[in-house]
Amino acid sequence: MTMKKCFILAAAALVAFTACTKMELDETSTPDVKIGFQVANYMSQTKADGSSFLAELTAMGATANAFKSSAFIHPYGSTFGPFFNPNPETITWNTSNTEWEPGKDYYWPKSPNSNIDFFSWYVFEGSDPTLTYASEGANPTLAWTDRTVAYKSDILFANIAWHQTANQKRNQLDEASGGVPTLFHHALAQVKFQAKIKEEKDKKADTKNSGKYTFFEVKLNNVAVSNVHKNGTLSLTATYQSTKTTTEWTLPANNIWADATTPVYVNTTTDWFTVAAATNTDPLTTTLVALNAATYMPDGFIAVRPQAVTDDMKLTFTMSITKWYGTEAQYAADGHDGCTNLGTEVFPVTDFATEATDDAYTDAGLQLNKITSAPAYWAMNQKIIYNIIIDPTTDTILFDPAVVDWDAATSYDVEVPKP
Repeated sequence: MTMKKCFILAAAALVAFTACTKMELDETSTPDVKIGFQVANYMSQTKADGSSFLAELTAMGATANAFKSSAFIHPYGSTFGPFFNPNPETITWNTSNTEWEPGKDYYWPKSPNSNIDFFSWYVFEGSDPTLTYASEGANPTLAWTDRTVAYKSDILFANIAWHQTANQKRNQLDEASGGVPTLFHHALAQVKFQAKIKEEKDKKADTKNSGKYTFFEVKLNNVAVSNVHKNGTLSLTATYQSTKTTTEWTLPANNIWADATTPVYVNTTTDWFTVAAATNTDPLTTTLVALNAATYMPDGFIAVRPQAVTDDMKLTFTMSITKWYGTEAQYAADGHDGCTNLGTEVFPVTDFATEATDDAYTDAGLQLNKITSAPAYWAMNQKIIYNIIIDPTTDTILFDPAVVDWDAATSYDVEVPKP
């Protein structure tokens, strides 16, 4: 999966001056125009299936429909510097006016030679980034340093809106009537682990006992993934633009964060895999079920710090397989009443390491980066799903009798009584 490149391009207004005499600006001749924001949410899916920033906040359960923005003005005849006060300013959705508005009314500069740069971001929880934009013409940076990522988290950064002079007309991707073009990108990744059994019973009934089957009840326990980084540093850079435009930040290599100064690792056993299907309570069925705790991201996902999937990241779990023999009605009854219990095996997935032809299996667990077609990175703006499919059925036990040939007869003489 690769990150799509989406832009909202603002048309540049070019004003030519033929005289070198400085002109006085009559501020009463043009009306004041409040600054608003036009927000569109970058998604990896198609635009048609939902790219609303508001919808994402609703799905996350955000307590406020708001994001942060820093603005810097290039004023005609004066000194470059911060425009908002405070800077950054909180931009909030006004339901009545269907507008994204700053915490107080700010107005566009009236001189056609004045303009404003905007840098916007959103965090669902945790700290804001550090924006560095030291002087006019400088290359800006946006960084979250040694940032811990919660399991329910959303971090977004918007394309830079350079040298803006007016609210842009409404774009088809957003809900607002118009404003500063603000196109967000996701800074985090999401993962989900699911499991099912391939077969719940023998595909055909016992030919010797009509209507009876062998059923397989499979439960998972101690599900874990090792060496998942919980914190890290995201540093974005950009090249200064001298004209009115919107540009993306330059992303780090492979769209992953750098390791934190002091790495902290996720305790996946106690934090991630807490549902009944992962804790030896609910047996698996032939329908995939999420093993992740359902209290984090929508649709059973977990927010993760973007990172390389290394050899050390291994999936481990213990499974128990209980065989039952009886009819479908008996197996469906409480406690499988009427079925015969044929015994239970309990063993870790690592037991397969010695016999598996797939090199993903090791004595320490399943290597996530060796699973066929699995990604090498949990990259920004990606959702990754790992499906664990267990086939508990084995070939029916048969016998292969054979008889060792008798040796050729040999005669021995015995003399009775011995002379």
